[in-house]
Amino acid sequence: MKYSLIFLIFLIFLPATVFSIEIENRLPASIWHVEIHLSHSPAYSKAFNGYGKEAPLQHLILWDRGWYDLVEGEFKREEQRLELRMAYGLNQNWMVEATVPMLQKKQTSSLNFETGTSDQQKVIANLTSENLSGIGDISIKIGKDISYSTTWHNRGGFTARLPTGNTGTRRGISSNAIGEGHGSVGAFFHFTWYPLVHGIRNGFRIEGKNELTGKRETLESEKVYYSAGHSADIYYNWSIERQNIFSGTELHYFQQSESKLPTGKSNAAFLKEISFEFGYGNLSELELKPLSFPWQVRLGYTRPIAGQNTPVIHRWELSSMIFF
Repeated sequence: MKYSLIFLIFLIFLPATVFSIEIENRLPASIWHVEIHLSHSPAYSKAFNGYGKEAPLQHLILWDRGWYDLVEGEFKREEQRLELRMAYGLNQNWMVEATVPMLQKKQTSSLNFETGTSDQQKVIANLTSENLSGIGDISIKIGKDISYSTTWHNRGGFTARLPTGNTGTRRGISSNAIGEGHGSVGAFFHFTWYPLVHGIRNGFRIEGKNELTGKRETLESEKVYYSAGHSADIYYNWSIERQNIFSGTELHYFQQSESKLPTGKSNAAFLKEISFEFGYGNLSELELKPLSFPWQVRLGYTRPIAGQNTPVIHRWELSSMIFF
């Protein structure tokens, strides 16, 4: 146990980023599954605009203003994220999982609009450089193993996001604050298929989220009610584990309906991205024999392929998981 604690502390202090390829493992009753995810999104200054073309990030931030292309300067953001995921087997079929994120966000702005009106200058002033850190929105998942055999595993259930992240001021559609300021409820279904070849698996996952109405400020600092667009995520992954080596890739499609402040144009969004991961650990041995301390560490990279009204973000990811 001493060495496992040293291992976890080592991971916590590594530089960060992460949403790793999610593989639903069956979780026996009274067993804990702990994952630590570190992710790093290097500084980005581009976004997919409403036509699917790459444009400066400030065009996305100022998407509902006709003068956005008159603003000079550069606008950048970057993010570090550390997630602790803890899952517990309630019985042979039901499990519950909580995800607690710690975030660091940095926004760098040299935007300038010399000929702008006082209201326009106020918008630019509200997009100044800032550094934020704190606990983000906590997520809860309740899942049930629907069916399983030696060649497949189906799990479905419900999700909820709690608006616990309250650091920073949430302004506009694409806020830099830590936490969305509103909750969500949703459902998911995950199908994993194990071909009759040791170590190979295919996974399909779909998740829908119903965003609840919350409060937010406009870029002019006016406090209003905010209705975020409902969203859907579809994932397909393929992976292989041989002699404690893990390799996998995943395709992700994200679709979101229009988010609504009191005024603004349509900003319905979608994103297509691909992830690659390589890892090491003894989880592959679980298919052959019981283990007293299953574990795995993975390094991953995610890049966008196409999108609309979404930032162009490349992520580096490091994750670890243990069972006890």
